[in-house]
Amino acid sequence: MVRQKKIVRKKSSAETEMQAFLASKVVDQISDYNQRGRAYRALSDDELVHSWQSIWNELATDPVNMKKRDAQADLASEFALRQKNPPWELVRRQIDIFLKDAERAWERHRKGNPETDAQANEAIDADLEDFLNRRNRSH
Repeated sequence: MVRQKKIVRKKSSAETEMQAFLASKVVDQISDYNQRGRAYRALSDDELVHSWQSIWNELATDPVNMKKRDAQADLASEFALRQKNPPWELVRRQIDIFLKDAERAWERHRKGNPETDAQANEAIDADLEDFLNRRNRSH
């Protein structure tokens, strides 16, 4: 029997930094949701799952609606605070539709507003720089 070596790709420093940055954004979202009083706290687990499916059904037809996107983030935060994973598998089709439609909407917006892309990149760069500075100070 011939054993094959498993090839493990080492993550680049930039990839590791970006994953840490994104994880930090998730923690910030959960903290913010908690501080705002956990609007979905009273839902049973079944009701939370139903709300999760409903918001993704809505996002699949209206991907740029920020109120709906905020509601999705709050529902994800409620799952996290309950130490449960959101049931992504139940909304896979809706997520695929959402991603395609959101990308199309962003491209349309960008073409009509070329300065938007530069502003978005600057905002992301500033957030990332702030994260790295805070993390470096804590080490």
